[in-house]
Amino acid sequence: MPTENGEKDGWRWPINGFEDPALITQIEGLQSPYEQDPPPICYPGTPLDPALLELVPEIVRMQLNAIGFHTKGGIGEGGFDGIQEMERRAIWMIASTVGGTPETVDGYFCGGGTEANLQGMYIGREFLRSQPDPYNKGIAVLCTPLVHYSIFFKGTNILGLTRRRNWDTCSRCGRAHLLPRNRDTEHLRLVGVNEAGEMNLVSLNQVFIEALQEGYRQFVIVATAGTCLMGSVDPIREIGAWISQMEDRYDVKFYFHVDASFGGFTIPFVANGQCPIGFDVPQVHSMALDGDKMGGLPYPGGISLCRKGLQELVGLEVAYIRGHQECTISGSRSALAPVLAYHRFQSLGMDGQRRYVQGCLETRDLLRNLLQERFSRNPEVVRPLPCSPWLNFLPLVIDIVDGCIPEGLIETGRLQPYHLRSDGKPTDPMDPFSCPTIAYKICIMPHHTEAHMRRFVDDLEQTLREVGRI
Repeated sequence: MPTENGEKDGWRWPINGFEDPALITQIEGLQSPYEQDPPPICYPGTPLDPALLELVPEIVRMQLNAIGFHTKGGIGEGGFDGIQEMERRAIWMIASTVGGTPETVDGYFCGGGTEANLQGMYIGREFLRSQPDPYNKGIAVLCTPLVHYSIFFKGTNILGLTRRRNWDTCSRCGRAHLLPRNRDTEHLRLVGVNEAGEMNLVSLNQVFIEALQEGYRQFVIVATAGTCLMGSVDPIREIGAWISQMEDRYDVKFYFHVDASFGGFTIPFVANGQCPIGFDVPQVHSMALDGDKMGGLPYPGGISLCRKGLQELVGLEVAYIRGHQECTISGSRSALAPVLAYHRFQSLGMDGQRRYVQGCLETRDLLRNLLQERFSRNPEVVRPLPCSPWLNFLPLVIDIVDGCIPEGLIETGRLQPYHLRSDGKPTDPMDPFSCPTIAYKICIMPHHTEAHMRRFVDDLEQTLREVGRI
């Protein structure tokens, strides 16, 4: 209805409801990005299995609440016993791939990898707060600058460990990136990486000793199994061994969280035990995984896992909840992801998931070879960066203007269909505060084909020719 100034105020909740076929048409008109040609190369998702889609309407119709966490056993919210058992089974199937068992691991499905990371850090904070802190310095968070934004500044802010939301603009390079700490980032301690973006143990030790000399005795370490820019995997087994050495040598306590939001559904299936990322490393306390990326589940499909008994550290007594304890950030949550996971993991099997991942890795290797062949004379313009052999990521430097592609070319030019995303990695890997090198994260998903890779390389080459870079 028009207002006095002629503007429509259709944004208001109408006083009287009405049947309008246009509402249904509008919803039916929504389009999946995965059905584009080519599909988005770096979009973190995939078309869902038709067998799963057939189950969705009935699950939604039953309005099932997955409130609580159910791997502990005991009394859960009444009326939902069936889905609670399915979630337990799905959590333990996932745990079995990362060194866990029903006797050693608790967990629940949640609202994506961001919530799973926050849950792990929340448990870590409460775990450390129960320990002596002789100098009252609080908790230092040790991680690389390639961790997900849910660690810093979102997670550290929510937990009261930092007071920053945005990066500062650098006077040297003119870009916004992390600058040396101040009082707002005092508890955040960044660790250098190697050329492949993996946490450097020499830098870790240096950063730790500096914090130790300042009086810190409590530490959260966050390692990543599949960074969202480079697909790099921190050396989790080696970090765990280092933690044991430091706890034996000094009067300190660590909490070790692993963000495996991407790698959790790839590495265990193709690394053949060469790259432990979870509870097979004794020092790991908690993990975040994300089934809506390579797990084939609908959004949101986050999974929070922790050692048995740690979940209760963040529990609240709630009189009106059956069982009287709530230990999750979500509270009430959809049962869609755990029920579909229960179905998919059993029907697909470990071998099915391995083939699913291996196909992506083969397509990634094909793209890398095509790029290296096509731009062998111009490596300063197009250069694949080192990447993990077990992640379907290919980080790529594409230098057109000042180290990156102008946004106009991505939005309107030949590269527009590819949804290219860029981020910065420190130019000096051992200096987390060095000015960034801009890289593009190319994520190869199961719906990408050889034809899509060849078309992308052709379009990239044509774009570079049009702007005179090759």
